[in-house]
Amino acid sequence: MSSTPHSQEAKVNAILDAFANAAAHIVPVQALADAHDHQQALIPHLQQAVAQAHALSAAGRLQAEGDWRLPSFALHLLAAWRVPGTYDLLWQSLMLDDRYDSRWLMSDAYIEWPHLLITTFDGDVDRLFRILWQNDPPWNSDLCLCSTMVLASAHQHHLGDRAAIEVGFAKTLDTCDDEMVLGTLMIFIARLKLAPLLPRLWQVLKTQRGKRAMTRLDVEAALDSLWEEGFSDASSAPNPILRPREDLLAIIRGWQYFKPPLKHSAKDRERSQTCQYEKRVHDFTSRPGGFILYKRTLPCHCGSGLPYGACCGQK
Repeated sequence: MSSTPHSQEAKVNAILDAFANAAAHIVPVQALADAHDHQQALIPHLQQAVAQAHALSAAGRLQAEGDWRLPSFALHLLAAWRVPGTYDLLWQSLMLDDRYDSRWLMSDAYIEWPHLLITTFDGDVDRLFRILWQNDPPWNSDLCLCSTMVLASAHQHHLGDRAAIEVGFAKTLDTCDDEMVLGTLMIFIARLKLAPLLPRLWQVLKTQRGKRAMTRLDVEAALDSLWEEGFSDASSAPNPILRPREDLLAIIRGWQYFKPPLKHSAKDRERSQTCQYEKRVHDFTSRPGGFILYKRTLPCHCGSGLPYGACCGQK
């Protein structure tokens, strides 16, 4: 009997090590399965991993000394298990003071993180609209997309004040200049069948702002579609995680890091703006996946001589 605590500690350490050293394109399925069986023992370790990532970011050392894998696994597991306080941890990670750290740590935030946010949602609709309406650089539109998708899901699943959500959506329709956010909002208004907002949506669609964001055919298709209840994959309309084992595995399998790399022909590589950019810039930071994040302290690639964060990084 005395060996049981030691055996559990060894197992917990093995799970944490598997997450921290997960190999590209190989989902650590066994570690994920074992994690659910050692939930209570893992929770403090996972919370500590997130706290350490935040501390490194506050000291300006996250990308140099940290790694996105363990804190990212930690946030996903804590959310799926509905551990108290995780909703705040998610937003703290998405809104680190150094937003470049957030992008590096959280990657495709607007795709997968709404599932985690709605799973742990605390009902604070006003907080989400404050994030949606804040004055941030355009490369932070993923925060606005997260807020929009969580608000739509909260309306669908009766998790927040539906009247307040509709009022906020109406204001956003009138004021949003981000084409991606506006287009996403229009699609969700149509998918939710929000009858009071549809006349205003059609009016926006007639403006140049609306035409740039969305087409009438896309809105009509959304009107004809139904919100797919339950979790199917990370790209579906955000739904709460109900089956931690199955749903979480589906999300993680969707991470670009665990997908085989795309193979391009030589001609495709020559034409690719990303590849051309990589040729010019040899020192960049990237979470393995869909985007490259140029370090804010390096000279800007436009040739101005200024640091990137003080030049094109502000545009």
